[in-house]
Amino acid sequence: MEYQFADVEPKEVLHYFEEIASIPHGSGNTKQLSDHIAAFAKEHGLNCIQDRLNDLIIFKDASEGYEGCEPVILQGHMDMVAEKNSDAAIDMAKEPIRLILDPDGDTLHADGTTLGADDGIAIAMMMAVLADDTLAHPPLECIMTVDEETGLYGAAGIDCSRIRGKKLLNLDSENEGVFTAGCAGGGQMECIFSGERKERRGTPVKIKVEGLLGGHSGDMINAGRANANQLLGRILIKLSKKAPFRIISVKGGNKDNAIPREAEAELLFSEDVLHKDVEDTIRGLEEAVRQEYAVTDPGIRFSYMFEEVRKVAAFRRRSSQPVLQFLGVFPYGVQECMPEDRTAPQTSLNLGILETVEGVSAGTGSVPDEVHATFLVRSNVNSQKDMLMDRLQTLTEALGGTVKVITAYPAWEYRRDSAFRDRLLDIYRKQTGRDPKVEVIHGGLECGLLSGKIEGLDAVSIGPDTQDIHTPKEKISLRSAAHLYDFVKEVLKESK
Repeated sequence: MEYQFADVEPKEVLHYFEEIASIPHGSGNTKQLSDHIAAFAKEHGLNCIQDRLNDLIIFKDASEGYEGCEPVILQGHMDMVAEKNSDAAIDMAKEPIRLILDPDGDTLHADGTTLGADDGIAIAMMMAVLADDTLAHPPLECIMTVDEETGLYGAAGIDCSRIRGKKLLNLDSENEGVFTAGCAGGGQMECIFSGERKERRGTPVKIKVEGLLGGHSGDMINAGRANANQLLGRILIKLSKKAPFRIISVKGGNKDNAIPREAEAELLFSEDVLHKDVEDTIRGLEEAVRQEYAVTDPGIRFSYMFEEVRKVAAFRRRSSQPVLQFLGVFPYGVQECMPEDRTAPQTSLNLGILETVEGVSAGTGSVPDEVHATFLVRSNVNSQKDMLMDRLQTLTEALGGTVKVITAYPAWEYRRDSAFRDRLLDIYRKQTGRDPKVEVIHGGLECGLLSGKIEGLDAVSIGPDTQDIHTPKEKISLRSAAHLYDFVKEVLKESK
């Protein structure tokens, strides 16, 4: 392939990041990238295990003088959150990401889509390390997982019985100089409301919530940003007090771990509904919401469109009402803060995906008859995660719905004594002259699952400066990426 950034530092890493960006690799679509990396390993004479999920473990023997050293594990995930702007003319399941380097020569982003630095930069760094035979290093065990973004499925399914190392450097963090030593556990839940439809004559109205900033539902959940699905619920509750309607469809967001930026509903009002009542209600709420989020989410906008009176298959009123009530009262955001730091979230949840889908028992075979609401619950305390999942289930079932737990994974608990972490901190201080920060994060990392598979594992997560991950505004500092790569090489060199 032709490389755009052959002379841009860190050259070795960007070389492989460009290759990764050229191969579609959204969650659930990683086989092509996994095969590419497996072929890379074979080309470099490296032992590679590729499992049925397309996870990879690549082994490299120690360099001269390091043969008797304990192995070091490097780890990251191959999949990315494939988000794009509504006007971006790209099929992310089939087409490469278009990379753009800002005039400052440092900031790399993508053309209207997510960049995939989360976590393509980790894969690129591992490939660069594995390809470089001049580096001093102990035995290397590089774990590259799939489908991290949709529920840590790769880490959950990978077989680590061949892993000998007990020290793991995860490369899936977003702030240089911040060493993550613990993370939240999580649970992905789908709340389902089934209902019957009936054709009725009336006035269809399409309503949209747009312009939100969105963001990662772990990192940004305490930033005060709005959830488009929750705002849509507020609109529907307000409208229900003005004029009765039936739901035709609702939808918003497409990733459970991304705060949804857009949501929409199609409603069926009576033929003689007063347009002014609908307009005034939506405009009045829009003004109030824009004031509420003027600082944290200033671009919020509501829109609506009346359609011609016609017959439409809408949910019956008794089926619409539970969905309306659920969207009006479901919990969102931070539910409990860390006792040691009341500004840091400890327990939270996000309704990331709202969709109207065809149910298995649809009478006509083509009419959607279920509403699915997919949440990601997070907590650094496993008992609070369980409590919040129980609350969601209780609410859903009280309104006549059902709940499906898609996945659940444990928290990565903070290890107070860590010789590996202490050594990393010392290397960082010597290399940069700065004191690093150690933190426990609210996002989910694979270290928790891998710690359960590798007895005695001592893990730390690091990463370069990356902003607005999981959104089309995602960008990475290449200077920071170069610093991190130098740090990784120094860690390996000092692992005698």
